[in-house]
Amino acid sequence: MTLTSLGTIAVPTPGTPVAVSTVFSNNVARLVIQTAPNNTGRTYLGLNGMNKGTLAGVTRILSASDRYEVTTADGTDGISLAQLAIDADNAGEGLLVSYWTE
Repeated sequence: MTLTSLGTIAVPTPGTPVAVSTVFSNNVARLVIQTAPNNTGRTYLGLNGMNKGTLAGVTRILSASDRYEVTTADGTDGISLAQLAIDADNAGEGLLVSYWTE
């Protein structure tokens, strides 16, 4: 497997989700999301078009020092980064995103 880090994906304007990837063919076998070390508020991982206010489309809420990992059952590249977005309570905060491909 090949490891890739996207670094921190920051949210410039809270309430306006930022896409994890705009490359629709970018499927991965394992995804690790971690709060950025300087975060003070909550960050949100969800589907494109999510709404952190109503939690529609939100799949995970992360606080400081939280980590979230998703792996496909068979180890193949089945997780689509293009379907995911990030939002935050505070401007400039975000999530550190790393992934593995087959």
